[in-house]
Amino acid sequence: MTAESRTEPAFEIDGRRYSAGDRVRFPNAAIRNKQIRIYEITEAGPGGITAEADGCRYQLSRGDIAAIGIKHAEET
Repeated sequence: MTAESRTEPAFEIDGRRYSAGDRVRFPNAAIRNKQIRIYEITEAGPGGITAEADGCRYQLSRGDIAAIGIKHAEET
């Protein structure tokens, strides 16, 4: 099965696809001391995602993500 043929719920923005299980970061989010926090997406859909990090769960809408950005964790 190719990435293009996946049918699980996904969130797409700026030509990139994010699905449950993906590890991501939010480059424009305010984090103390310029730390990098990695989140795991637990749910994804056309309107946004739910992600977890350090025992906390975050529900982020398309607008939230547009403001704080999103990248796969391994991207620079």
